[in-house]
Formats: sequence, structure tokens, C-alpha cells
Amino acid sequence: MAADDVAFLTAALDAQPSWSDIPFIVLANKGVGRRSDRAMTRVDALRNVVLLSRPLHAEELVRAVRSALSARARQHEARHHLEELELRERQLQDSEAKFHAIADSVDQMIWSTMPDGFHDYYNARWYEFTGVPEGSTDGEAWNGMFHPDDQDRAWAAWRSSLKSGEPYEIEYRLKHHSGEYRWVLGRAQPMRDTTARIQRWYGSCTDIHEIKVAQEQRQLLLAEMNHRVKNTLAMVHAMVSQTLRQSDSLDDARTAIQSRISMMSQAHDRLIHSTWTETYIRDVVEAALMPHHTGEDRFSIYGPNLPIGSKQALALTMALHELATNATKYGALSNDRGRIDIVWTANEDLPAAGFTFAWRESGGPAVAKPTRRGFGSRMIEQALAGYFYGVAELNYDPTGLAFNLTAPLSGLTA
Repeated sequence: MAADDVAFLTAALDAQPSWSDIPFIVLANKGVGRRSDRAMTRVDALRNVVLLSRPLHAEELVRAVRSALSARARQHEARHHLEELELRERQLQDSEAKFHAIADSVDQMIWSTMPDGFHDYYNARWYEFTGVPEGSTDGEAWNGMFHPDDQDRAWAAWRSSLKSGEPYEIEYRLKHHSGEYRWVLGRAQPMRDTTARIQRWYGSCTDIHEIKVAQEQRQLLLAEMNHRVKNTLAMVHAMVSQTLRQSDSLDDARTAIQSRISMMSQAHDRLIHSTWTETYIRDVVEAALMPHHTGEDRFSIYGPNLPIGSKQALALTMALHELATNATKYGALSNDRGRIDIVWTANEDLPAAGFTFAWRESGGPAVAKPTRRGFGSRMIEQALAGYFYGVAELNYDPTGLAFNLTAPLSGLTA
């Protein structure tokens, strides 16, 4: 073999893929005592060499050739198996990449667990919503993200699903990266193999906070409407009784009663209209108090005529109606001397607390704090404050009931 041939063969062998190891059979003369360095270099260049000395039996050569061919065949089989493994690995990587792309593109928080419930995956939405570091909620740490009042209930539901294999579904409050707790709908389904054994759990978390708050507000409003109808009937009864006592004749009483009932009807009509379009706060206040005017100067109303949203108008009307009804029954409107001052202000320099609304009663019977808080008080302090995104408080001062609302300016129309 010439030097050029050795170089060419060496280059060809170097170009072989990593799995390829070509076997060579070299026939050498048996009579040669010691081979030259040049000859050994050429043999070494072949790398995988079987050296046979001549003369040799034909069967020996056949077996050597068969062995070399078998080894070469196994190399090709190994190469084929390796290619299959590489293909599957690429397919798995592509599949995982597609899964992550899909899971991270949806608005829901996606997660998965091992068969025993160990959480080992969350999509990007989970970390965006919670703001926690990646991996910090793996395992059982996820339950710590729930509101303390919901943790035991969520644990019980999850353990029940793990034990029974039934789908998991629960509503709970999840801690948002802002620090507040938001209502979330959690769901999970088991993935089973051909023998029905659970391989993994795949779940999702859907932010339903706005829907939940709307449902709670609707229930509160329905309850308030029922309460308001009863209060309205009580107001009619009180109005009729007082009118009959104070009128000089039945004709005068009939005229006064008809007029006041008509004013109540107009107030209800204006309330219905205010739920659909933006209105102004002075119109809302005057409409809400119209049924409670007795012809005497019992109300003082002062404040800028600010625009107000429909839902805020509805809540304020209900609160004022509740306050006026209570004043008629027990407070400043229950005698002939009481007065009510209503004042609101707006300060653009204090956007976080730029709106104030105050109700002050005076001249009525001495006020005592009730032993229990009724629905009306909860509605005034909680529902009204919630609609205005502010803080509301009733103060049972002995000289007269006071009500204060403080809210951001944006809460008037938000």
C-alpha cells in the first residue's frame, strides 16, 4: 500500500460517523520474522484489523469474513436504533415545545401533577398571576397560595379526587401578585393508561373574580330590593297615618296622600332610568329624598353636581332611601323639629380620597347604637362602599345619626 493510499484511507475513515467502525482482514506472510515500522503503520491506520498469516485454511478465512460482516451488520442495527431514539427524542422535544407554547398562550393557569398529586408543572400564566418564583409552588406548596379560609376545603377536595379518581372542581380565593385574593375556579382531570391506571393529573385555574363579585352584588341587590319593598310599604303606612293625624279633613288627607304616593312613584321611575345611563349626583339625591319631603324645609343639600355612574346611582339611591326611612321611623324626621344636612365634596388634588359624602341628622330623638346590625346597616356600609371603591361608616352620635363615605374620584363612574 502506497503512502498516498494510506493517507486517502485514513481520511476516509476519519470521515465516518461515530457509530461506524469498518472491519478489515489483512493477510500477511507467515515467513516474515519482523514487520517493518512502515508496514505496522499501515496496519494501524486501518484501526479495526484482523491479521491472518498465510498460508491459512479456507474455513479460517471464511469465519473471519463472516465475523467482520456480522460486526458490520450490528453497527448498522445500532445506527438504526440510535436514529430511532434520536427521532423520538426530537418528536418528544417538539411535542413538549408545542405543549408549552399552547399552555403559555391561553389565558388560564395550567398545571399538572404526578399520580400521587405531586405538582411538577405550572405554565407561565400561573407565575404571572401569582408573581412567585418558578418552582416555588411545586409539590404541596400550592395550597399555601390559597386564602387561609379556603385551604382546608381545597385540601379535602383534592385528596378526595386523588383517592377516588373523580374529576376535581372547586372555587377558592388565590393570592394575586398584587397581594389581594381573587376568586378562581380550579379543575383537574386524570389521564389514564390502557389499564385505567392514572398516569398524570392535568388541571387549570380560571380567574372568575369579576363574575363572583357580580353574583354577590346581584344577590345583595335582590335582597335589598326585597327589603326596600317592605320599607316602602312601611313608609306608605307611616305617611298615611301621619297625614290622617295632621289633616283637618278627609279631603285634605286624600289630596296629600295622593301627592306623596305620586312622588314616591316618580322616584322609583327615576331610579330605574338611572341604572342604564350616567346621571348626576344632585339628581340622584333629590330623587331619592323626594318621597320623604313633607313640604317643610327639613333637608339641606349642598355639593357640586358631579357625574355619577348608573350602578353608583342605584347604590346611593338605595342607601339614601334606607337612611331617610330610618330617619322617618326613629330619627330626625320622626318629629316636627329634626333636620338633615347632606353635603358632598370633590378634591382633584386627592385622587385616592377626593370624594366625600356626609349625612348629618339633628333635632331628632336621642340616638342609641343598636344592639345588632341589621341588613340596612350592612347594605349602607358595605354595598355602597363597594360600588364607590371607598370606605363608609355609620356613627350613632346621641345628638343625631351621621353617615360618612370617602372614596376616590374615579369611584364615581368606575
